[in-house]
Amino acid sequence: MGRLAGSVLTITGIVLWYYGGTSGSTGVVNLGLGAIVLGLVLAALPLGDRVDKEALLLAVEPSCAFLENLRRGLNLTGSPVVIPPYENLPSGGVFLPSTDDFRLPLGRLDGESVFVTGPEAESGLLVSPPPGWGILEYTIENVGELSGTGVGYASSAVSSVLSALGLGSAEAFEREDGTIEVFVKPLCDGSVHADPAVSAVLLGIAIGTGELLRIRSVERKNEHVKVTLERLGGIEKWL
Repeated sequence: MGRLAGSVLTITGIVLWYYGGTSGSTGVVNLGLGAIVLGLVLAALPLGDRVDKEALLLAVEPSCAFLENLRRGLNLTGSPVVIPPYENLPSGGVFLPSTDDFRLPLGRLDGESVFVTGPEAESGLLVSPPPGWGILEYTIENVGELSGTGVGYASSAVSSVLSALGLGSAEAFEREDGTIEVFVKPLCDGSVHADPAVSAVLLGIAIGTGELLRIRSVERKNEHVKVTLERLGGIEKWL
């Protein structure tokens, strides 16, 4: 059943993608890409082995609360920064700086870094791998590499896996001012950087763009959150 539905979605997506490209409609192109990726995911995933969503929520809520409590306890007031994977951090990460006036010492970080000390501007907490790394790994295994694919494809790929697993969906849009707006349904009630679903989408976008992304603002929109991301440049800028 999954393969049949996946094939239909993939074919539909190709038609929409082609039509959108020939008509110059970015919205239709993005819709087509989303359908293609979701079709590939549905065809590949063992849907009969899905974890019950309510059980998953019970499992992840404590860890979401723990990360937020840790941030408050350490008085880390800076906006979280999403770091794409690079040589020192093959799983990427989320950096919680002590202040918004920060310098990210990427050359000093590695997979064993947690509490980053030094001058206040370089101090903070590193969460690596981030909460959503498992979802992102699953996405890459079933869809393919996301590096350099851009905002639209990367976010659609992760969203398709979330949808196939019954964990919601996500959309991302690039704005004229260079920011990125992401709409996603979280699994936790707490901070988005501690949420597995949201952090998976944000890290996927960071990989797709090859840039560090600062969480500029978060707004609650009914069951979804709107996350505004600021581009901070590539890894080489912060080494």
